Amino acid sequence: MKFYKSKFLLLIFLSVFIVNIFPLFIDGVKAQNIPINIISQGKEVFINEKTVNLPWIQWQEDDEIHTGISDMRGESILGIELMSTSNTDKQPIQWFNYHNILPTKFNNPYRYLDITNLIKTTGIEIINNNNILSLNTLLSQVNKVYEAPNSNGKKIIIELDKPSFFQVSQGKDQAIIAINAQANPNLLDNIKPFPSLDNSGLQEVEGDEILNNKPPSKSNLFTVNTKDNQTFVNVNLSGFNNIKVTSANPNLLLIDIKPSAIIPRDISWHNDIFLSRKYVSLNNNQDSFLVSSLKVNIKSFNLDLQPILSNNNTVIGSAPLKTTAQNLEAIAAINAGFFNRKNQLPLGTIKNRDNWLSSPILNRGVMAWNDMGDVQFGRLMIEESIIINNGDGLINNYINSGYIQAGIARYTESWGNSYNTLSDNEIVVIVENNTVKNKIIGGKAGEDSIPIQRGNYLLVFRSAKTLADKLTINDQITLNTETIPKNFANYPYIIGAGPLLLLNNQIILNGEGEKFSKAFNTQKASRSAVAVDNQGKIILVAVHNRIGGNGATLEEFAQILQKIGAVSALNLDGGSSTQMYLGGEIIDRSSITAAKVHNGIGVFYRQK
Repeated sequence: MKFYKSKFLLLIFLSVFIVNIFPLFIDGVKAQNIPINIISQGKEVFINEKTVNLPWIQWQEDDEIHTGISDMRGESILGIELMSTSNTDKQPIQWFNYHNILPTKFNNPYRYLDITNLIKTTGIEIINNNNILSLNTLLSQVNKVYEAPNSNGKKIIIELDKPSFFQVSQGKDQAIIAINAQANPNLLDNIKPFPSLDNSGLQEVEGDEILNNKPPSKSNLFTVNTKDNQTFVNVNLSGFNNIKVTSANPNLLLIDIKPSAIIPRDISWHNDIFLSRKYVSLNNNQDSFLVSSLKVNIKSFNLDLQPILSNNNTVIGSAPLKTTAQNLEAIAAINAGFFNRKNQLPLGTIKNRDNWLSSPILNRGVMAWNDMGDVQFGRLMIEESIIINNGDGLINNYINSGYIQAGIARYTESWGNSYNTLSDNEIVVIVENNTVKNKIIGGKAGEDSIPIQRGNYLLVFRSAKTLADKLTINDQITLNTETIPKNFANYPYIIGAGPLLLLNNQIILNGEGEKFSKAFNTQKASRSAVAVDNQGKIILVAVHNRIGGNGATLEEFAQILQKIGAVSALNLDGGSSTQMYLGGEIIDRSSITAAKVHNGIGVFYRQK
């Protein structure tokens, strides 16, 4: 009887394992960065004699060499449109008369689009000469550019004699379509000099110089320019219009211009990363917003979530999010906390691997998490007790912070290899091995630079001479740092910004309580957020203008987040800082219009 009972229990266990656990195991294996037989790879490609950043690989498969390019960069640089798909291994694309489903390969940190079949059937030439990849099309020609009748918005049609790579950049009031093609001489009467094109087209531009220059006045809707065998169509986008450029057969570029021009799509990009772009309506459907989001499963064994800085050696600095993400080999990223754009110093919480890179300020909202994927949202402060061996004690609330207040602040090696005074007449106490070694009386802000040795720190007193007088040379110091609430101390990673928008599926927006100004609390702007859904998946979100109007208010943003499934959410730095990165490219806006940022949240493939 015991034998049959044991056998019965074993069968139950196996059934539970097969139904519930084994599929998870298979999914985990499928999502891994499975090695392929890579024979060549790089991050730059020569395209018709121009060098562009486009990660690529070549591998051997079935006695044939296959070529893969970063899918998101390929879409941006070549004009290959990625369509919706629920299959991480298959990507439907459209490029002129080529409509097909191409295989994909994920090899950290990029998802590569296998363009082998595309090359065979479209006349694209590919050459690998000593690991220098060239990708070329036959030189094509732009024959006509004209406005077509359209009852819904405006439409421009570009006629070419053969398919060509093209790139689209959109600013606030203007867009530029850069086509790797000569202009037909019949278009020459539209051509006027455009001085900001020295580094444009496939050779990307730093900053938004091109998009801030108004197009020549030859046409109210568009003008045509040419340079170095490239043709540039400059389109007027006044009135909150957006642009959608679609390649079509035979050899056409169709340009739709209207507020809702951008087409929704859903892409299962990786087993643990889902990309979505869709319209969300509010206020009884009177307002609609285009929402870009990445849903990330950080509970999987494959992905890590970490705060990222533009500079690994100091918390001072800023850079384009794309640059930072590429340098760190992040799979995905979003801009995060506030910072002082002038001095490039952090203004809020950044904690990485239990190291306070920047401490909380003003009891503002944060998101905390650990390596198991557990997440907590709330409002956060720290209180650090500085205990002196004579029994005196001091209280500090700031570590490595650019938020300058009277009282005490502590600066560690994470700040950098030196500290330059941030306000007038600071008293800087140098602590080595928990012993006071020196006191320095500063002058004007920025005049004094004090080294920070590894393992040591500085105590900076601002308008607090009485407190500084409590410390004398050779005093022994003990530090005790606590978070308020206390349970946040258990999380190795914390990022802060604010205001906190959602908590447990309730809107808890209190901008005034987090010391944001009235103007900040009521303005309509581009918005970024990090959120979590009811399954514990992280959602990175970016929203820009509403259809036909300005961006979202904080209250509207909270409602948008609820509608896409967020249960808790934190507002991040917004405006020109709003930007989201995936697989080599900014995916919510033209990257040349995105401002430099101080910090972000990065998604990384977990190294085994």
